Amino acid sequence: MTFTEISEKAGDRLRELVTSSTLTAVSSCIDDENYSSASELFDLINKSVLDNSDVEYFAEATVAKKADPVKTAEMRLKNGFNTGGKNVDMKKPPVWSELHNSTRNFRYKMHSWVMLDTLLSADEKSDDNKYLDFAVNIAYDWIKNFILQQKTDEFAWYDMAVGQRATKLPYMLFRLIQNKAPKELIFHFILACEIHIVELSQRERIAVHSNHGLFQIAGLIALVRSLPWLKISKDSYSVAIEVMREMLNDHFSVDGLHKEHSPEYHLFMVNHLSSFLESGWLEDIPELVELVSKVEEASHWMQNPKMEVIPLGDSKNSLASLDRWHAISKKLKIGLKVFHHGGLAIQNTTSKKGKSQLVFSAQFHSRQHKHADHLNVLYYLNGHPLLVDAGTYTYQYDLPERIYCESTRAHNTVEIDGLNYSRFRQDSFGSCLDFVEEIGECTIFSGKVHHKHLISSFIPNNKIQNSDKVECDVEHTRTIVHYPEHFLAIIDQINSSESHDYIQWNHIAPHLSIRKYTNSKVGIHNSKEESVCIVLTSDSEANPLDIIEIEGQSQPHLQGWFSHDGTELISNPVLGFSTFGENKAFVTVFDFKMKNTGKPYIRVGSNGNYQRFALTQDGSKVDIKIRKSGNDKTSIEAIIDGKEFSKIV
Repeated sequence: MTFTEISEKAGDRLRELVTSSTLTAVSSCIDDENYSSASELFDLINKSVLDNSDVEYFAEATVAKKADPVKTAEMRLKNGFNTGGKNVDMKKPPVWSELHNSTRNFRYKMHSWVMLDTLLSADEKSDDNKYLDFAVNIAYDWIKNFILQQKTDEFAWYDMAVGQRATKLPYMLFRLIQNKAPKELIFHFILACEIHIVELSQRERIAVHSNHGLFQIAGLIALVRSLPWLKISKDSYSVAIEVMREMLNDHFSVDGLHKEHSPEYHLFMVNHLSSFLESGWLEDIPELVELVSKVEEASHWMQNPKMEVIPLGDSKNSLASLDRWHAISKKLKIGLKVFHHGGLAIQNTTSKKGKSQLVFSAQFHSRQHKHADHLNVLYYLNGHPLLVDAGTYTYQYDLPERIYCESTRAHNTVEIDGLNYSRFRQDSFGSCLDFVEEIGECTIFSGKVHHKHLISSFIPNNKIQNSDKVECDVEHTRTIVHYPEHFLAIIDQINSSESHDYIQWNHIAPHLSIRKYTNSKVGIHNSKEESVCIVLTSDSEANPLDIIEIEGQSQPHLQGWFSHDGTELISNPVLGFSTFGENKAFVTVFDFKMKNTGKPYIRVGSNGNYQRFALTQDGSKVDIKIRKSGNDKTSIEAIIDGKEFSKIV
């Protein structure tokens, strides 16, 4: 059944309801025939709802876990609710017909009733019905517009919005019956619930490959478990459980990482899954408990030294975390965490100068929230950002700013021929982490991507067609050597049968500045003109790389911009090291000691299966040799400050 048919059917029912044909209007959706009049039907529904212990407010991930939801609700009733860069008056419904002038993200949030989460959380904790009244006023206005009057808006029945509304409807129905609200209002909410169940039960309309699908199924489960007396509930619950099990296995790696390449969305899903566990609605999926445990453990690593969410993919740079997320750690976890299956490695270290963090992203599971950022590196030095991600931008995909933030050139990786990495599903590789090993005081990270297609950097991701792909055959291996408090070395080895232009981009934090000293040496300074580090570069043929310095460039294309909160761009310095050829190998060293550091040494051989890196700092030497054999084994030999190490991985 299409939504149009559902909506027309509902309209017929409601017109009957208005003419007092209550029994005819509502009885067909009730799973009980033990009544003889409209009054008895109403009593039956009241008892069924009030006796159902499963009915509770489902605290979604969209609402922050505030210690005092009532205080938060009062503040937002007074000052409005800020979302999508706009302030929403929570004391009255929005003018739905005017939403088309707003951004996609804002329209989705309005139709998902995101503003109601605060009110319903407060209602659950308060004896005052005013929070419920404000919430019902907005929800009922939406029902009148988009169900009773059948008005249209492309986001009214947007998949994720339907799912999120569905988690709020049963709680409001429960509270309306509890407060002996007018029959007409209650029946309108019942019919709205049934329509949402029908809509969410259509498997072909479930976004199974996106987090949207999980929210759809969440909404369906919330409705059918809360309203088991609806005829449609029993069959729909079976569908929901089956699809939920499939999607959980599809959306998370076996080591607990969400496969949409964005820590913010990982935390978002943790909130949602945790709320589900608390609800008791998913006792039929015991494996969910084990999965959520892994996912929550992964969440503890999703923040930087400023206690903000790591800004990979569509995660904002400025999102404070401690009061918003279920499973976030209250302090930075120190150590090394590797998600081999998820394709992410994080190393946090601490010293007298502060906490440092290395993030290495080597993942491509799906296009959802995925930027063209394979083998991207982020780095915090002594509590402050050094190598940054451009961040995300509003979900207006055709905006130049959005296109830029998703592009390869906006990330700390290697751009090929001025094009973007492919995000075609056919080119996904899951995790491309080769190995991560601690050897002596150094940690070595390695990842490899085989590029078969590249894409224009000016096409919005949602409009890329198969005809837009550019064929190529480029194998990119990135090796990172991290010696905390000493240096960070990024080694890029590229093998190709054809010549290409390569630029290794390094995006420097906005509060820092760069200063070129020589053809292979650049200084990075803070606002006090203090040296933060020295950047050294070299290639395997001992030729200097061309150095590119950009900040806040608009033409011929955007470069050197940083989105702090997802709504605006500020300029930041960018270092590019460029070269041209077939098989290339080059290294960039961020020198933290800045004491008599020599030129970095890099050599490759055996068709890319041998790699040697060496660096001397203040008389001490690091010399690392990596050999790959034909049996998928890798040997590492290292001399670090006079000590010898060896390892087979």
